[in-house]
Amino acid sequence: MTGGRTPILLAILIFCALLLAAAPLHWTSLAVENFQFFRYARDSAAEHATGHIPAAYHFLKGPVPQRTVCPLEDRDDVHWFTPDGKSLNHTFVTPSPSEFHVSALQKNMKGFATIASFAGSSTGNGSAIEVVYFTDRACSDAGIEYGFSRDLATNSILVYWSTYANCGNDSASLCRKTADARLGDNVQQENGGVASDHGFRIYGLDVNARYTYRMFVEGGAFRIEVARGAQLAQCADSESGPRHACSFVKRVQPWFPIDRLESGYLVAGTQTAGEPQVAKDSVFAVSDILVAKGNGK
Repeated sequence: MTGGRTPILLAILIFCALLLAAAPLHWTSLAVENFQFFRYARDSAAEHATGHIPAAYHFLKGPVPQRTVCPLEDRDDVHWFTPDGKSLNHTFVTPSPSEFHVSALQKNMKGFATIASFAGSSTGNGSAIEVVYFTDRACSDAGIEYGFSRDLATNSILVYWSTYANCGNDSASLCRKTADARLGDNVQQENGGVASDHGFRIYGLDVNARYTYRMFVEGGAFRIEVARGAQLAQCADSESGPRHACSFVKRVQPWFPIDRLESGYLVAGTQTAGEPQVAKDSVFAVSDILVAKGNGK
């Protein structure tokens, strides 16, 4: 190849790369797919059921039985111990009262969206959580997550991203990056205890209304959008801030592996902890979950 052709070829390659980067996302509904359904309520459990979206999730009470699926398993960067150093490898946790769906493995993802109503309210001690999120682990055990959630005691939507998520599955299980049983610290976050940004809150939405919540990777950052019908909703990322079109671009810190999010699972459901007083008829209604893929694939 002559020297004169090299700049031309380079320009063509750059142009093609820009076209690919700017290609619109292709959104695919998961409503026709089978999900695994789990339900943990007082003295009962469902772990081997199949379900579908749309779904309506309720807020359950405990105590609940121990899981019989998804045992804790040590791996290269995760080791499970009690606070006093007893190994929990190959044991089962006792979950919080909850019900949720887990999708089949999704590949080549750029992000996801949900059409949902984060409705309801609660008071008292404890929490009642509604959540839709991506995880790279089928059992949501010490993995990478990002998504949307709401505590019924608040009027805001939490947008979050996390590593080593769910390292504390109950009061006795903690994961560590080392197999040293003498260490007693939970290592849920990648930042090693230094102040770090794990998300933000969206204010000003009508939590009882149905919106489309989108979260996807764009240019090495997360783009988060909330729409009502075909138009962006009005919202703010601070409680007293001015309302504007509900679209945000949020950069993540180096500890979060935003470039390793193409394969994983979508999870939607509810969970309670403690003794929250949940208002009658509170329900988390999910009409659809969609995955975003680039280049129409």
